[in-house]
Amino acid sequence: MKAEDITKHSVDLILPVFLILLAEFFIFLGNPSAAMPIHAFNLIFLILSSIYINNKIYAALMLLPLFRLLNVAMPVFFNLTLYSYSMVYAPMFIPIYYLVKEGFVSRLEAGLTFKGFWFYLPLAITVGFALGWGEYNVIRPELLTRGADLEDVLVLIVTMIFFVGIVEEFVFRSSLQTVLEARLGSVAGLLTASIIFGFMHSGYHLPLELLYVSFAGAVFGLLFWLTKSLPVISLAHGITNISLFLVAPLNPGILIYLIVAPALIFVFYAYGLKRKSGKSGS
Repeated sequence: MKAEDITKHSVDLILPVFLILLAEFFIFLGNPSAAMPIHAFNLIFLILSSIYINNKIYAALMLLPLFRLLNVAMPVFFNLTLYSYSMVYAPMFIPIYYLVKEGFVSRLEAGLTFKGFWFYLPLAITVGFALGWGEYNVIRPELLTRGADLEDVLVLIVTMIFFVGIVEEFVFRSSLQTVLEARLGSVAGLLTASIIFGFMHSGYHLPLELLYVSFAGAVFGLLFWLTKSLPVISLAHGITNISLFLVAPLNPGILIYLIVAPALIFVFYAYGLKRKSGKSGS
């Protein structure tokens, strides 16, 4: 590798990624007071760098320390954790809008399309419930709602799909994975984005959780490769959390049916489409 290539990679990619992972490592160790200055310094570094250097990686990476700082700094308004999610995730729509508006990530790259949504809907449901079931067996969370009444269930569904799902999938797949693939190549870009995604779940303080969420990030990344649709992967991510925080704690036995049934529907769709295409070509 040439000297200028080494410099390019070390300055605009390795350093900010290292700082993100370092800060998350401190959170993993239970020391957020050490992590927040690192995230703050990294955010300032990325903002100042983006002023003088036109590089899409800066814009994508700055979403990560910004999100973590918002997460930690947001005051607690509700006793129930579920109702705090929207307060943390809603402000992230502002930088997301800015990134798309200014062309750091095009609408096509971000997957801002409903093309193929209904075809991939059963696959997104299957992936979501399966990943949620797996993560439930890793961290065993409690029910995130007060109970199973309709209002709380609807709030959880809306929150997990339209706040958590959309924001995290835009940040990690539409934005971060896209720019990393452009720099590192498809496989390395997907894996790097997935590992960072896993480390950003350091608050659980479980090594197995970091590994599992990195794996889940790779699955979401592959689904994004397949669909090129933010709505599809946001739905899959949202259902993962619904499975994790609602269905599995209440009735884990039903998950096998919620996984297998849409999987069979997707196979039927795909088989029917293949037969239709074969007849059209003959």
